[in-house]
Amino acid sequence: MDSTHPPLVRTRLSIMMLLEFFIWGSWGVTLAGYSDNLGFTGAQHGWLMSTTAIGAIIAPLIVGLIADRFFAAQRVLCVLHVIAGACLIAAGYVGANFEDKFSILMTLMLLNGLFFFPTLALCNAVAFKHIPDASKFPRIAMFGTIGWIIAVLLAEAFLGGMKESLFLYQGGAAGILLGLYCLTLPNTPPKGAEAGADVFGLSALKLLKEPSFLIFIVCVFLVSIPAVGYFFGLVGPMLQQRDYPSPLGLSTLCQFAEVAFMFTMPWFVARIGLKRVLMIGMAAWGIRYVCFAFTGLPEGGFALAVVGLILHGFCYSFLYVGSYMYIDSRAPEDLKASAQGLLTFLLIGVGMFLGAQGSGFMKGKFAADIPGMPAVKVSTDEEIKSAALPTWNAPKADASALDYLDLAGTVKKWRGIKEEAAPDLSELFDANEDGTITLAEINDFADPEFVLGGMKYKKDDLATVFTNAHKKLGISESEGLARKDWLAVQVNKWQPIWLWPSIYIFVIFVFFTFAFRDKEAGKQEA
Repeated sequence: MDSTHPPLVRTRLSIMMLLEFFIWGSWGVTLAGYSDNLGFTGAQHGWLMSTTAIGAIIAPLIVGLIADRFFAAQRVLCVLHVIAGACLIAAGYVGANFEDKFSILMTLMLLNGLFFFPTLALCNAVAFKHIPDASKFPRIAMFGTIGWIIAVLLAEAFLGGMKESLFLYQGGAAGILLGLYCLTLPNTPPKGAEAGADVFGLSALKLLKEPSFLIFIVCVFLVSIPAVGYFFGLVGPMLQQRDYPSPLGLSTLCQFAEVAFMFTMPWFVARIGLKRVLMIGMAAWGIRYVCFAFTGLPEGGFALAVVGLILHGFCYSFLYVGSYMYIDSRAPEDLKASAQGLLTFLLIGVGMFLGAQGSGFMKGKFAADIPGMPAVKVSTDEEIKSAALPTWNAPKADASALDYLDLAGTVKKWRGIKEEAAPDLSELFDANEDGTITLAEINDFADPEFVLGGMKYKKDDLATVFTNAHKKLGISESEGLARKDWLAVQVNKWQPIWLWPSIYIFVIFVFFTFAFRDKEAGKQEA
């Protein structure tokens, strides 16, 4: 019997999903770490990370009112991806070549968000339209997670991770490639005039008259604020400030865990019910943030970071996917689509936006004691108001046992590239090679200026920074600073940044546990 579905449709749609999330994975976590390395203020960081959420808020208008009504989905995907890809490439160029980066970078990433985020819903629409069995969609969607992981690992191993703007070129090139590839996808004609009648799911507001539904919506929305948008805005900066090797690569533990927990979630729902699944999802966000808060411990800090990352499986799958499952089980048939749209708008749109803004606020409020110092780029005479503090590399004898995780270094070894150690502070100023640098050693340095990492610094400015570091750390100025002291003054105060939202989440968790009394959610089976 002839199939009514296009040939190799699952393979073609799987490639589409892989590239779709390869694009997002290229900058989803990396952008926050890059912003941190550029020295953006907390407010600037928050707005830059909000561009994805703004795109998610506007996306229903583009998809529901324009794409679904007038144009075939594959053609709309082509146009949106090509434009978004071009914006990413332009953003990469700005990051590499402009001194005053924020305003232009913000504009380009906002345009990217506006054009990219509608493609998420459109890709899902194309997939559901053409797969023979809708229940097989998770197998296709899984390729999206694989694409995210590949993008992150490539950026870490070959493109400078969060320190260079090359990850934006990677995402942009993949976007243009996917845009052209979309023209080969099966035709998905527009739905016509009936599409887009309720793009924000406002029809589902009538369901809020039911107490259990109201409590559910309010609680999951409130938890979503310090969830995805907050997490993506801060996890990259935290991992690299903690001096972990391959910090961007470490973040992929989230996606590996997500794959595992997606497979086990039906088992949990069948045995403990949706209410307890949602409770576990909420609690997991609070627990992971407690883990992150204590990553600064001298012993066990890295292990806590790993636990917090792996908890992403519970955090995302149980809270977000569990919420969509609850909507599907409780909303009447005629309001299912509207209710899902409302939930998406609140969680992925408004919640993510407020979370991203919160990440910027907290990053600024609990800033590093000494985030930077005056410097001049060697190739120009233009003074930079504040540049990153000069590097101080870990001595080989003190190298961390975690160095085997250094993906970029491993790849260079495989390729036979011998990398010379870059000059650092200890090479210039640690005259007696005792592992510390004193103010006397700085003052005894022969030249009034020195160059490190392409930046020209003044000796007197460095002495001032060291004096301030002694005061912040409570160390006598006659004593030398060790590398760990130098790193300590240039990291955000991560403990309150993660503890405050964890307390907030646990308060909502307790309220939800006692106030949410939906019997159907307690009995819901996979």
